[in-house]
Amino acid sequence: MTEQTVIEKLKKVKLFGKLGDEEERLAKLARIVTWQQCKAGDEVLSEGSEGSELYILQKGTVRIIKRTLDKERYTIVSLKDDEDAFFGELALLDREVRSASVIAETDCEFLVITREDFNQLGEEDPRLGLLVTRGIGEELSKRLRKANKDMVILFQALVEQVAESGGLEGE
Repeated sequence: MTEQTVIEKLKKVKLFGKLGDEEERLAKLARIVTWQQCKAGDEVLSEGSEGSELYILQKGTVRIIKRTLDKERYTIVSLKDDEDAFFGELALLDREVRSASVIAETDCEFLVITREDFNQLGEEDPRLGLLVTRGIGEELSKRLRKANKDMVILFQALVEQVAESGGLEGE
């Protein structure tokens, strides 16, 4: 894969939108990208495992999976390559365990950026690091707002269900 092909892909990914058409910075970012592939059915990431990579879906389809408290798996979302999808971005910022699993639904190809390479690049070009970190922050803000909204909806549905069933026992 050529550097220019990687740059063109990076331009399409929301996380890097703040870089605009800064070709020199996009080229620096492209130089730390590695390529990885996997087969359909492979687990790309495992919930609860340590991770240090951001994945950009270059080709294929993946499912983001979570486990319930009873360890049952459920699909949160499917991501496709034409959506310029990415996952694992939190691993660039912290050393926490993965919050979800990712399963390849088809044979897949990924562009991968490691935390170590990203941090080193940020030391060399602080503005680049700041712009990408802001992009990650904006994405996290959107997800947090959606999660808060979903929680209110679920709480309201629970209250309505309790009310319809006659209230809580012991009242």
